[in-house]
Amino acid sequence: MIKLNIDLDLLMQSFSFNEDNLGKEYLDTHTGDIINIPAELKNVVEGESDESELEDWQKELLGDAYAIAKDESNRYIIISNIEDSYFYNLMVNFSNEKVSSADLRAELIKSLNINKSIRDFKNILFRYPQNLDAWQEYEEAKLREYTINWLRDRGIELE
Repeated sequence: MIKLNIDLDLLMQSFSFNEDNLGKEYLDTHTGDIINIPAELKNVVEGESDESELEDWQKELLGDAYAIAKDESNRYIIISNIEDSYFYNLMVNFSNEKVSSADLRAELIKSLNINKSIRDFKNILFRYPQNLDAWQEYEEAKLREYTINWLRDRGIELE
C-alpha cells in the first residue's frame, strides 16, 4: 500500500466532475495531488488545437497534461464519475434506514420508483429540513466511505 496525503474532500468532489466537454481529473499517485485537465488542454496535447489559443492559466497546466498523456507507469489515475445507480441506491437505503415517517418514506420511494429522479428526491426533502440534514450527513459519510474504498482498491491509503 502507498501512503499519500490526499485532500479527501477534494477527491470526493472529483467523483462528480469528469465531463468530456469540461475536462478530467486525475490523482497523482506520487504526490497525492488532484490534477484538473480542462478539455482544451487535451486538444492541444493531441494536436487538435494550438497552444496559442489557451488562456495563461491553462498554459500553466500544460506540463501536467503532457505528463498525464505520456504516463506509462500508471502514476496518474483518472477519477471517474460515480454511477448514478450508486446515488439512487443510497437514496433508497436512506429512505428505508433513516426516515422514521412512513408517509415521507413512501413519498421518497415513490418518487424514486417513478422516474429515478435524484432531483425529485431532494426537492421532497427540502420540505423537511431535519430529514434533509440527515440525508446530507448520510450522503457525505457514504461518499467518504466510497472514496476510501476506491483508494484502497488502488493500493493507496491516507497518511
